[in-house]
Formats: sequence, C-alpha cells, structure tokens
Amino acid sequence: MQATLPETDAATNRATWRRVVFAIFVLTGTAIVLAAWLDSARKSQYLAWDFAQFYIASKLPISLIYNHTAEVEFGQKHLAPLGVSIYPPFVRPSVFVPLLRPLAIFPYWTAFGIWAGVGLSAYFASVILLIHRFRLPILLIPAYAGFFPAIVGLVSGQDSCVVLLAIVGAWLLLERGRDRLAGAVIALCLYKYNLILLIPLLFIIKRRYKALASFGIGATILTASSLALASPREYVNLLIALREITPGYADVGLIGFSQAVRQPWCYPVLAVIAFAVCCWLMRRLPLPEAFCIAIVGMLLISPHITWYDSTLLALPIGVVFARSGTAMRVVCLAILVTQPLWLHGGGNNGQAGFTHAAVESFILGYFVWYAVRRNRTGQASEHELRVARIDTC
Repeated sequence: MQATLPETDAATNRATWRRVVFAIFVLTGTAIVLAAWLDSARKSQYLAWDFAQFYIASKLPISLIYNHTAEVEFGQKHLAPLGVSIYPPFVRPSVFVPLLRPLAIFPYWTAFGIWAGVGLSAYFASVILLIHRFRLPILLIPAYAGFFPAIVGLVSGQDSCVVLLAIVGAWLLLERGRDRLAGAVIALCLYKYNLILLIPLLFIIKRRYKALASFGIGATILTASSLALASPREYVNLLIALREITPGYADVGLIGFSQAVRQPWCYPVLAVIAFAVCCWLMRRLPLPEAFCIAIVGMLLISPHITWYDSTLLALPIGVVFARSGTAMRVVCLAILVTQPLWLHGGGNNGQAGFTHAAVESFILGYFVWYAVRRNRTGQASEHELRVARIDTC
C-alpha cells in the first residue's frame, strides 16, 4: 500500500494541473471574446445609447421622470456637450428610481462604466450559477460571453443582466422550497414587469401559494409606492407614445414578427396560441422547465419587447443544454454565438424580429416535444436524474 501512495499523489497532482490549465484556457477564451466586444464597442455609435435615460432619472426629481420634455431639456443642457445626443424615455416604475441615485454622484462616462461593470458581473454570476447548478461544462462560459443580446445590451447601457440574475436567483430559491423569498424576489423583478407576468400564473398552476402570496404583497407595496411617487397619467401617456419618441426602437417577439411581415392581425392570434401552449406546458412540465416556459412565453407574447430583453434566454438555453443530447447542445451553442443572426435579423437593426421569434418558438417547440415524450414514456429525463443526484449531494 505504501508503494502506491507516491503514484496516487502523482496522479492527483496531474489531475489538479489539468484542471488549472483548463481553467486558464477557459478564462483566456472568455477574455478574448470580451476584448473583441470591447474593441467593437469603442467604435460603435450605440455605445451607451440607452444609458442616458437611467443617468437622467438619477438626476431629475422623481415627479419629473416621466416628463420626456424635461428629460430632453436636461440632456441637451448637461449631456450634449459630452457628445450624448440620444435621450430615450425612462419607463421603469418610479419606486426603483432611488436605486439609481448613486449614479448621480459620478460624471456621465464614469457612471456608465460602473453601470456596465455591475451588469457584466451580474451576467456572469448568473452564468456561473447555472453551470454550478447543473454541472455544465465550463467551456460554456466563453460561449455565453458571445451572447449578443446580453453583451451588446450592456454596451448600449441596458439593465437586463441584473434582471436575469434576480430571475435565476428566484428560480433557484423555488427549487429549494424557499417560496416566500422567491416570491419577494420576483416582485422586485417588476422593475421590468413586461418580462415576468407569466410567473404569477406559474405559481397558481404549480400551487406554490406561498410564493404567490409573497409576490402579491410585494407587488402591492411596489405599485402603491410608484403611484404615490410619480403621476400615473404621465406614465401611461409615455407608454402610449413610446414607439414614436424612442430612437431606433423596434419590437421583437411575435409583435415584431407581425410588423416585419406587415400583417398586424397575426400578433393577437399567435399570442393567444402561444399563451395556451405555455399554460399547458407549465402544467405538464417539472418546475425548472415550467419556469423557463414562463420566461420564453413572455418574450414571445409581450406587446412591448425589444432585442436586449432576450438576455433572459440565457436561463432556458442553459436548462435545455443541461438535459439534451449532442445535436441539441450544438443548437444551443449556435444560438449563443451566432452574432450575425442576432445582428441582422434580431430587431435591433430595423423591424426584423425574425431571430427572436424563431429562437423562442424553437425553444417552446422543444419543450412541447419533451412534454409529449415524457407523458408517453413516463420516464424522467437525464436532466431530471442529474438534478436528483445533485440534490442528494
């Protein structure tokens, strides 16, 4: 036995070095991808395109945040000398404005750097949580670094990556039975309510009434506070005029598809069909997949949805990858890294929301296939068995 100890130690050391070298390889690949994005961002006319709305909201009195005229006047006076000429309207609930106040301490471009850094950290925290939860290959990290809606959304100054982290956190809490806390976290996601409105329905379908009650209490408090802080009428008027006053705005999802094919009548028809399919899937599938359906469904049917909101697809793509075979894993990787498809058919380059609607419909179709197959065979998938093994560890 003593004679084998040196051999065992040597094998352990070799395995450790292999892991270290592999980790260095992954980190280097991720850094190269991010460096390429950074180089592209410096030359892009869309750098910080959307950030002005958050910075101006941090400076204005809360009572004026939905006054687009006041926003533009502030931008022209204080930001135009810095080369900032685009002032998108601020449409987040007013109760969250105090969270933006620290931005007002810093000059505009410093504040943007902090904002983008927080978003990037939130994004990779979400990715690492998914990789850890399902023991996914860490080679997915560079692939996620190439995901167009997330990274270019950060370049433009959007905040979807922070919402993604909150949603992933709530999803993990639900899996662990922490329903009250999960419901409270989802209530905070009302920050972008157009992305999460199927989740309370999921709570009802899955009979997670503690989560529903917690969400309801949090939503009531946040809504009442928002109504007290800023004019509801100004907010509604701003939403009505949003498409006309937002530079470069284009819908994606089913509404973007209907606009791209110039058949607006098909949006409500397709949205009703998608909603019915989502309800059926949320009832038939286990919680992790059902939660993904709630996210994908809203990305499809929301009447106000744009390209960077597809950052939330990082969650269902990870879940699909975790329990799929080689062919589907290749498709998931293609969805993550095929930048030209998102750029030229993604809605951010005109009214061409084909990519988003196609990807979301594909994921929904895959879950339909899985639900039917699962119902026929009565067998748990490899993914579910893996989850069960992880839960017992």
